[in-house]
Amino acid sequence: MSKTKIVFFGGSKGGVGKSTTSHLACLGAVLCNQAAAYVLTDPDRKIRSKGRPYEVLDGTDPKELARILKASQNTTGGWLIIDGGGNRPAFDSAIAEEADLCIFSFRPSHEDMDTVADDMERIPSALAWPTAWPTNLFAIPAAQSFINRLSKKFPSRVITKPIPFVNSASDLLAESLDSPSSPVRRLARKVFSVMEDQFERRSVKSAKRMAS
Repeated sequence: MSKTKIVFFGGSKGGVGKSTTSHLACLGAVLCNQAAAYVLTDPDRKIRSKGRPYEVLDGTDPKELARILKASQNTTGGWLIIDGGGNRPAFDSAIAEEADLCIFSFRPSHEDMDTVADDMERIPSALAWPTAWPTNLFAIPAAQSFINRLSKKFPSRVITKPIPFVNSASDLLAESLDSPSSPVRRLARKVFSVMEDQFERRSVKSAKRMAS
């Protein structure tokens, strides 16, 4: 059986959707009958586990986070989703070394573009994923231009399937997640599917490099 898969959602900028995407990935895994655990690492955020169908772990203390990571090496199957905090470049670099897949979220703004580009320069293994993306037909072309520019600068390192904005996705960060709405469930499955695909692609590339 395969080992636990570690995915890190990081990045220097706050408010870009790291936490929401992390919870969506965990929920999507469970909906696809795969085990998942969410790890909070930002000490300024509160642990919220009530009603969630996946495990929620407190990694805000560095020693406890190290224990969680070490324990994952001795377990098989499932996903460990690590939610990073903003403005912690040294932390991002350290966790990226431990993770099997490192993803930086960004929204359609020049500030987000600048920050995610700097993060990707600093961590060459990281991918970028557009989050909370507009669904309005008039806003899509302008938003797409951000993806195009970043993809040109970092070929094959930008996930070109954006995570669309869903108003009810904010329920994921509520005190209790009792009954996710249908749009959230659909989005969670989509997020997990794309993440799993990126993980498999990265694994294939790594295997080829080792074989060559």
